[in-house]
Amino acid sequence: MTIVLNVAFTPFMTPGAPFAEAAASTLYLWRQSASALAAGLLLFGSIGLYLRLSGRTGIPGAAAFVVAFFGTALLLAWEWVDVFVLRPLAFRAPAALQTLEEAPGIDLYDLGALIPVSTFALGWLALAVVTLRSGLFPRRAPQLVIAGFFLAPLLTPILGLWAPAAGSVVLGAGWLWLARDLYRDSAQPGYR
Repeated sequence: MTIVLNVAFTPFMTPGAPFAEAAASTLYLWRQSASALAAGLLLFGSIGLYLRLSGRTGIPGAAAFVVAFFGTALLLAWEWVDVFVLRPLAFRAPAALQTLEEAPGIDLYDLGALIPVSTFALGWLALAVVTLRSGLFPRRAPQLVIAGFFLAPLLTPILGLWAPAAGSVVLGAGWLWLARDLYRDSAQPGYR
């Protein structure tokens, strides 16, 4: 889902358009809805990953899981707000939404986005590091997750709007690999 939303939707968002105009678009609705679905799936995926790691990772694994789970839940909440609050606001009071977006400095509205995104990224990076150190998964899977978080910002000067797509392909591939191995392990006879 992460790959799809950042390859099929994000690059086609109108760059430089006023946020109220972008938020009123059908593309925004689809993109944010797909993002909410991806966050919901990752919420469940983090539980499965932690259950697989819990016997080997101790307190660092538990701490990484809590931050990843909480960050993913916050991200899901923010995506929900995008779909069910900001989009209707873009239709009914676009000037108010634009005023929120253009306010100088960091305010509560900005923190409402910054905290979920930061907690999500920090949590999943920590969970990927713990996964990597556990030795329970092929090394490439958590390495892809870690690389995916850094690729989008690093590639933005080169790829522009396509940088999130490139980073998401790598990130999504890491998550898919982890999910595949979790599923494969759980299908083995005698797996607990």
